[in-house]
Amino acid sequence: MLFKIWAIILISLLVTGIIFYFYSDMNVGKSYRMFHIKAENFLDFLVPVLLTGFFASLVLGVVLSLLFPHAIAGPLYRIEREIVDIGRGNLRKEIVVRRGDELQDLADSINIMIMGLRDNIKTISDISGEIGDLAARAKDEGSDEIVNKIKAANVNLQETIKRFKL
Repeated sequence: MLFKIWAIILISLLVTGIIFYFYSDMNVGKSYRMFHIKAENFLDFLVPVLLTGFFASLVLGVVLSLLFPHAIAGPLYRIEREIVDIGRGNLRKEIVVRRGDELQDLADSINIMIMGLRDNIKTISDISGEIGDLAARAKDEGSDEIVNKIKAANVNLQETIKRFKL
């Protein structure tokens, strides 16, 4: 992104320099060659050149600054909408941005995070189901062995939950 900003500045400076060069070459150069100009009149030629270059650079800078943030704002807006839905519990989401967008790495990192959350929640769900099955069997059998299995499954469940910093 820094290189794009530098490129915008460089382009603006090049436009200003090119305008200044050609304008001064046409008007001031001819006048000096013909010896019809005095030193006090040189500023009369320089001020319009500087103003023309300034306004051309200003217009170019405004146009480019309007187009440049779109490459970041568009993907950022899409990612923001998806994250809100993920925060509501929809872990089936996958954040997709166009190839080459500035925020591709961020989208990939968020997708990896979502996969990790899915895996952890699946583990919690599996352990919880196992505890439910063991509790139903313990009710029928009344066995100490099943109670020990329930305790072990509960320890696994607690360890999985501790992965989250709540």
